[in-house]
Order: sequence, then C-alpha cells, then structure tokens
Amino acid sequence: MLTELEILGLAPGGDGVARALDGRTLFVPFTAPGDRVLVELPREEEGRPRARLVEIARPGATRVRPPCGHFGPCGGCEWLHVAYEAQLEAKARALDETLRRIGKLEPGAYEARPILASPAALRYRSRAKFHLDARAGRLVFFRRRSHEPVLLRECHLLEPELDALREAAGAALARERVPAREVTLEWSGHARRGAAHLVLASITASARSRAEAFLAAVPEIQGAVLSASGESAAVLGDPVLLHERTPGDPAGGLQRSRPDVFQQADRGANALLVAAAMDLLRPEGEDVLELFCGAGNFTAPLAARARTVSAVEAQGPALDLARRDAGDGAMGTGAPFSNLRFFAGDALALARAFARESGPGARRFGAVLLDPPREGARGLGPALRDLGVPRAVYVSCDPATLARDLRACVDVGYRITAVQPVDMFPQTHHVEAVALLERG
Repeated sequence: MLTELEILGLAPGGDGVARALDGRTLFVPFTAPGDRVLVELPREEEGRPRARLVEIARPGATRVRPPCGHFGPCGGCEWLHVAYEAQLEAKARALDETLRRIGKLEPGAYEARPILASPAALRYRSRAKFHLDARAGRLVFFRRRSHEPVLLRECHLLEPELDALREAAGAALARERVPAREVTLEWSGHARRGAAHLVLASITASARSRAEAFLAAVPEIQGAVLSASGESAAVLGDPVLLHERTPGDPAGGLQRSRPDVFQQADRGANALLVAAAMDLLRPEGEDVLELFCGAGNFTAPLAARARTVSAVEAQGPALDLARRDAGDGAMGTGAPFSNLRFFAGDALALARAFARESGPGARRFGAVLLDPPREGARGLGPALRDLGVPRAVYVSCDPATLARDLRACVDVGYRITAVQPVDMFPQTHHVEAVALLERG
C-alpha cells in the first residue's frame, strides 16, 4: 500500500526526512524539502526506517533537475537534485544539531557564523578515488550502498580536466592490465598535469612494469605512487603536484600535494577554510602549536603570520611535503621560514610532553591550531588544559567527533565562542567546521 508524505528536510546521510502518520521519522532517498511523495513504508522492525520512493507526486520548491545522467544509481552525489541554497541550510542546521545533541552546546551559547559556500557547486574536485572495471576499461564509482559499478561517462563533481583524465586513465589501465584495486587521480591546474595513486594487492615486478607502461600511455600523468598493504610504497616518475593555495592567485603561494597523501579536493573552498581558521585564531605575534599539520595546509599561512610555529605530524610522506613547502618559501617569499620547526610524532602525545616541560627552555604557546583526521582528537581537553593556551582553533571534517571533543574541552574550562561551517563538498551531506575555543 502506498502512503503520501511531505519531505520536511534533509538528513545528514543524504536522505529526505518525513514523518509518518504514526509519528515515526522516515528517511526517503532522492527527495528534496517540500516534495510530496508516494512511498512504500518500511516494516516497523527494520533498523533505519528508510521508505522506498515510488513517485514524486508534487515537486517542492527546492527540487532542481540533476545535470548528470548518472545521478540516482551513482554513489558519488547525494543532493544533485536539491538547490544549492537548500543544501547549505541543511548542512548548517545539521552541524548545529550535532553540536547540541552530542556536545550539549545549545544554540546561542556560541556565535554560529553563516556557512561559507564553495566557490563552485559543480566541477570543483581536483582529486577523486575510483575503482577500475577492467572488463569495461573504465574507472567507476559504485552504486549507492552496493559494490556494483556505475560505468561513468561524465562526473559533474570533477574539474573538467580531471574528468577527461579519468576517461583516458581508465582505458589505459585496462589496456596495460594494471592490477589496481583502487585508483586515485589528482589534477593540478597550476602545473597542468596529473598524478595517480594505484592500490595493488602486491607491488610485484610485473605490476610495476605495467604501471610504467600506463604512465607512458597517458602523458598528462607524470608520476604515480604504488601501494599495497604491508609493503613500502613505490614511486614512479614525479607524483608531487603544486597547487595554488588560492586558485587563480599564484602570488598567494603554492602547496605540494601527492595523490596518496590527504589533501582537500576542493581547492577554492579550502582557501576559504584556511582563511576562516586564520581569522578565528588571530596568530599574529603568537607562538603557535599546530597539531596534525599533515601536508602543511595551514602551516605556511601560520608561519607567515605567527611569531613562531611548532608543527606536529606523524613521520611519513605528508610531513615530507610540509617540510619541503616550508623550506623553499612556498608562500611566495622565495626564502624558507626561519620561525617554523617540525616535530615528528603523535600529536597529542607531543602536546602533553610540551606541557610537562619546565625551566627556562620550556615551550609555551599562545594559541593552538589542530586539524585531526575524521576520528577526531580524543583526549584534547586535558591536553589543552595542561598546555595552558588561552585559545585554540579546531578544524574538523566530522561534526560528531568535533562535538565530542568540544564537550571535553568545555568540561576542563574552555568556552566555545564561534563555529564557522564551510561547504567543502557540494552535492553531498558532508560539511567542514572551524571552532574557536577560549579559556573560560
């Protein structure tokens, strides 16, 4: 039996949200706020109550026509059918609700800044991860909630040059019989070339030889990193790319990237993210501790403003990239930063070690900036308390772990004074956030 529902909003997982007559909250894929829809209701014993969409009886005002013919089955996009302004509203609302529900941070207790929109709602990704369908000779995304391939002919999330590279790389990988399980491609508009990360079962001599043939077949890709579980990575050619920190402004500095090392895929939105973090932190004249510095997304901008910067990251290729950026004046100065020092190790363990230092040589910091991975920074609150820093900025890609960690900081005496959402991934439910913490 079919039931008619009205879609009230968008859920963090990407589905539309409706309320059934019996009061249950239902999730309906591929719907937009304001839609009137006919659905098949789920059985009551099912876990997440996801109804099956049968028909859009009356489109809502926020529904738009998806520009991509793959939308629906393809798992790359969730909200390509939703007007961009409505996406931004949903993300800001979801962030606030997560901070309230998990972090016990009530609305009005902090400055909730308006969400910063990505400069481009489509064609914004400079890197993406694919799977290789060797039989079809194509790089594919999987269908939503499955491992069934979608044979891509276009992707409206990718920069046009990256989309063209995807087409050429898939055919070449299949033709050279490269046994890649996953393929990450990255494109630099500044360097006008790309790089690849190929995940293999094992880096055998045969696999390496086939990967070299692949590079020869696609001259736009001048380097690749081969990796396999339990083995050291192999580097072919030159996979290190240079990106403009602010797209369209090479004088604003360049940043290195490698496709096997985390880097934000939306360069335009990333420039907004960095600027928001600097605005909240106010590092001018301060001794700054940067935790989880990664490949140096914030490191050079911090060093250009702060008195000193102590940047911490686990040993590996990300730290190598950050060090190289800092050593050659990547912000456009032409000279290395003399006020910057790197530390290799666990970020919070080193923060606690700095807090234990005493005597004339003890390091003391006026501010902390951290950008941890998705799992967050459990134990951050006591570490900040012991360091005694007056303020910190936390950059997060996961509202749930951000809310958990902010609560821990509040519990040891910090106030959350401002939260700035940034839309790094249009057409999906994901949202970045920058939070300012100050000692009570």
